[in-house]
Amino acid sequence: MNLEWPRELLAITRPLAKNRRVRLIVIRGAGRAFCSGIDLKALSSGGIPAKWFRDTELAFRSVEQLPQFVICAAHKYCIGGGLQLALASDLRIVRDDTRFALTAVKECLIPGMGTYRLARYVGLGRAKRIALSGEYLDAQEALGIGLVDHVVGEADFDRFLEDETASYLKIASEGQRQTKRLLHLAFDLNWSDFLKAYLASQKKTIASAEHREAMLAYREKREPKFL
Repeated sequence: MNLEWPRELLAITRPLAKNRRVRLIVIRGAGRAFCSGIDLKALSSGGIPAKWFRDTELAFRSVEQLPQFVICAAHKYCIGGGLQLALASDLRIVRDDTRFALTAVKECLIPGMGTYRLARYVGLGRAKRIALSGEYLDAQEALGIGLVDHVVGEADFDRFLEDETASYLKIASEGQRQTKRLLHLAFDLNWSDFLKAYLASQKKTIASAEHREAMLAYREKREPKFL
């Protein structure tokens, strides 16, 4: 994650958020690992300004707020900002050789808004242990504490990812998008405000063409075909 990283990620996510033809997004690492976090060479030489940390969190948030379903597919190392990117996704499918950590404290830094997200996935106690120690977790431990959703061997990884993608594409609809939005609001609103948000979303969902297609498919005893 170098100086240009947050700007480049935002340049991708902002148009995707407005593109209704894109129904699902998969994030993968193209190199030897998924993501090993901040560029420590640039950081140690003064090449990462303070503004970079805010821009990076806005980039993570842009992933988190994408209306589409987002799958993170990780291998080898998912460290620091890499783990934050995984937490900003909706589903985490990882290879069995993947290792996870928030190592910022070892550089006398704060692990960003991982301090905000991590406890929501694994609980406050486990989040403290992970974030305050900088220790590494293997894939099976990450699965056991709810940090990831699926652990798959390398030989079967691409096929499993393809099958999971296909299954979520079948139900990619306004109902799925509104459900994702509400789940994100669940930690921020009181019951009464959340009820209002839910009812407004349900009204929008019921009025959608995709809901009408789902009801027609039910009557015709077939699978719905969402746009």
